[in-house]
Amino acid sequence: MHARLGRGLTAGVLAGLLATAPLASYAGDAGTTRWSDQAPAARALVGAPTDLHTTVTPGAPAIAVSWDPPITGLPLVLGYQVLLDGQVVATVPLVTTSYTITADAGALQLGRTYDIAVRGTLLLTTGAEAHTRQTLYVAPVTTVQRANPDNPLAGREWGVYTGRLDQAYNGWSKLGAAKKDQLALFATIEKALYFGRWMSDDEVAGKAQAYIAGAQAGDPDKLVLMTLFRMFPWEGEARIDQRLPTAAEQASYRRFVTNLAGAIGANRVAIVVQPDGYFVRKAFEAWVDKVGRTKALTPARMLAWTVRTLAAQPRTTVYLDMGSEDWARGDYRSVAKYLKLSGVAAARGFSLNVSHKNYLEREIAFAAKVSDTLASMGIEGKHAVLETSDNGHPFHGSEINPPGASPYIQPGEVPPCTTRNQTTPCTALGVPPTTDVDNPAWGLSPDLAATAARYVDAYLWVSRPWLPDQGQGGTTFSPAYAKRLLSTWPFSPYFTGTS
Repeated sequence: MHARLGRGLTAGVLAGLLATAPLASYAGDAGTTRWSDQAPAARALVGAPTDLHTTVTPGAPAIAVSWDPPITGLPLVLGYQVLLDGQVVATVPLVTTSYTITADAGALQLGRTYDIAVRGTLLLTTGAEAHTRQTLYVAPVTTVQRANPDNPLAGREWGVYTGRLDQAYNGWSKLGAAKKDQLALFATIEKALYFGRWMSDDEVAGKAQAYIAGAQAGDPDKLVLMTLFRMFPWEGEARIDQRLPTAAEQASYRRFVTNLAGAIGANRVAIVVQPDGYFVRKAFEAWVDKVGRTKALTPARMLAWTVRTLAAQPRTTVYLDMGSEDWARGDYRSVAKYLKLSGVAAARGFSLNVSHKNYLEREIAFAAKVSDTLASMGIEGKHAVLETSDNGHPFHGSEINPPGASPYIQPGEVPPCTTRNQTTPCTALGVPPTTDVDNPAWGLSPDLAATAARYVDAYLWVSRPWLPDQGQGGTTFSPAYAKRLLSTWPFSPYFTGTS
């Protein structure tokens, strides 16, 4: 009797089928067994694997591949081959339906988009291939901290947008191949894209939808990070402490935010609202004696409405920005006061250090004090996100703007470091985007690490040190800045997560 191989298929029948199916020619290369494309008759024997899925591995330059068995062709598969751009990088047994492609298994390069295929194997023949494409980006480590188990940003994959809406990607994509390989980090790491007045009230919805779709890449469970910077007047030439928004400007602002909220809808989004939010204090102090408390709080009331509108979306997490520890000069009570006036009660929490480059340790301790102060006001459980894109060589505001000094130097305009050991204030990349806020890689003391795990949801990249002249509206990616930032970065996006 013939040994049975599955659903009535015998070894003799299988041998007969294989005898009539023209096999592909063998082509060996450098330690890899590869078969050229199968003839149609051979391909018909084994169908393509189903539900092929790829994603980038958090904390590693690697691509995870998973699939389900074929549902067409012969009912037997003896194993699978995984292909990267047409080359077999792995052969795995039947019981395995997943594989991680690492730099050792394939020549992976950050920023490249790869064709990934999987096919079944049956003795000396291979089946039809399932194909997909995957860009290698920097996937953030999003481990859940035991001290912060309900963190809405943790325990899930973050979508990383790689497209023309991102200024870094836009500039990077125009470089030559060698430069693109060298500076790919800036195009492929998680950054919270800004949505602001340079987009019209009517076009913001379309741009937001395109950004969300690009970041999620077909997976609606991926978290997308955004930044809302729409208040006008605010800072720069049109300062909110020099004039308050007109009725028409307030109406335009509401249209913009309403359209943005509609575009977000049920997507999973985290959004930082209005960087440099501490300007609400400047506005109040400049206007309260002239127009009274209610009108002087117009910017704060607009932000409070914004927080409620965005937080009303079913899967949106809101963080209200309120400056930084060095801007507030350590006055955590004032920051808590204006967070309350600006509607933080309806938000998950608050954001600190955007556009500043303060010491991470100081911002962590400050965030804890702000949260505790809010709790004493009856607003409990508020967590922080901290900006870390540009504080790898931190400096306090007083170090570049001592009392009485003139002119004022904007922290965001301090150029990149020239060496890792530079002693004067300069800009360096900081901790990569992550929810793993107490990881030993960040060099925090045990007490500060414990404080971060309890009070901080994530470190985010919201500022953009690779864009010179941010304070003057600079939007152009600088390869020279990017090269210096990369060469002096004290951290790495590749690390093992802890909980």
